[in-house]
Amino acid sequence: MAILVTGVIAPSLQYSNADVLPPNHQVDIGISTEDVVCDSGLYKVIRAANSSIACVKAKNVLKLIANGWATTVDKEPIDEEVLNTIINRKSIDLAQINILETVALKTQTGTAASGKSVSNYDVIFEICAYTPIYAPDVNVASDSETKHYELANLIDADSCVISVTKIKATDPTSIKIILLNKGDISEKVVMLQNELDSLKEQLTTIRSSLKVTDPDSQKQGVKIAELRKQINDKREQLHRTLFAIHLPSTAKDKIGEMTFSGNVIEGNSASVLSVLNATQTPGLYDAIFEVCAGSTTIKLPVIKVTSDKQSQTIKMGDKISANSCQMTSVKIEANDKSTISVTPAGNADSSNKASDLEVRINSLQASMIQEKQTLKSLIHNPDRPENFVELVDTHVIKIIELRNQLILAKAEFSKIMYQTYN
Repeated sequence: MAILVTGVIAPSLQYSNADVLPPNHQVDIGISTEDVVCDSGLYKVIRAANSSIACVKAKNVLKLIANGWATTVDKEPIDEEVLNTIINRKSIDLAQINILETVALKTQTGTAASGKSVSNYDVIFEICAYTPIYAPDVNVASDSETKHYELANLIDADSCVISVTKIKATDPTSIKIILLNKGDISEKVVMLQNELDSLKEQLTTIRSSLKVTDPDSQKQGVKIAELRKQINDKREQLHRTLFAIHLPSTAKDKIGEMTFSGNVIEGNSASVLSVLNATQTPGLYDAIFEVCAGSTTIKLPVIKVTSDKQSQTIKMGDKISANSCQMTSVKIEANDKSTISVTPAGNADSSNKASDLEVRINSLQASMIQEKQTLKSLIHNPDRPENFVELVDTHVIKIIELRNQLILAKAEFSKIMYQTYN
C-alpha cells in the first residue's frame, strides 16, 4: 500500500539531550536527584513548585532563581564563574562525517506533496573523530524524513567508524548526517577516566612498596584505605555518567600471581596481614588484609571484616582477576584485636548478571565488527554482485539490530556498576 506523505520534513529538528538523557529520564531509571548529569550548556536546579530536578539554559538560571521558579541544588548562592564558563563555552569540532554509499531499495513508499515518488535508502557512512566521542548521537535528515539515533560504541580520537541507517527520500542528494554531541560530556568522561587511572597507579605503587614489618606500614595501610575509597567514589562517578549516556567503559587492572605475603595463590582466600592501633583512638584498629581469587575471576568482590565488637561488609572493586590478589585496609573497633578476621563474602548480588552482560556485550561487539567489515568490503568491491542491493540491505538490517541490542546491554551493565559503587 502506498503511503501518502503530506509534506516535506525539514532537517532542522533540535535535540537538547545529544550527550545525556533528560533529567527526569535519569531519575526514572534509578539515578538519584543529587547525581543527575546535565547536558551541554545546561545548569542543574530544583523546581520550586515540586522540588524536582531540572536542567535549564545557563543564561536563564539567575532570572529563574530571582523570580522564584527555581532554587540551587545545594541552597547555596550561584557560582557565577562556573555559570559564565557554561554560558560562554564554544562548540567543539568533534568529527567529520562522510557518506560512503547511498543504496536505493526496490520498494517505493509513496508520493510526496511535490508529486515526486518517495523511496527507501540504505545509507552507509563513516564518522571520523578528532577527539574521543562517547555515545555518538547523529541526526539523519532528508527531504522526506528525519531520524535521530545513538551509536553503540565510542569513537576514539583520530579514528573512523562505519555506521548505517535507513531513510526515506525523494532526492537521495538531500540526505544529510550531522553529529549532535557538543563534546563536554565526553571531556568529562575522559577526565574521570584519567583521574581513576591516576588513583589506581598510586594504589599500585603503594601496594608494591608495602611491607608488613615496615614501621611505616600503618600509615601506608591508612593511605591504601583512603585510595581505595577514592577509587570506588571515582568509579561511581564514572559509571553514573556512562549510565546517563548509555555507554559503559570499565577500567580493569591485573596484579601478579603471588599473594602480598609472598605465598602462591591457591583458591579464593582472605587473610589479615597486620592489625595496628589507630592513632589516639583506644579500641579502634587499622586492619590491613588481602583477598585473592583462585582459578575463577571474582566479579564485584565483597569481603566481611569482623571482630568481637563490630562487623563490616566491604566492596573491593570491579573484580579480582583469576590468580591475583587485591589489598586494602579498614578501620574496625574491637575489644581484643586478635579477634579481627576477614572472610570472602563472594560477589555482590548483581555480579552474575554483570558478568553475563559483559560476555553478551563482547559477543555483540564481535558480531558488529564482522558485519561492518563485510559491508565495507562489499561497497568497496569494484565487481559488485547482481544482488548487491539485497546484500547491502541484509547487512544494514543486521547492524541496526546489533546496535540496538548493544546499547541496551551496555546501559544495563552501567546501571549495575553505578548502583554497586553508589
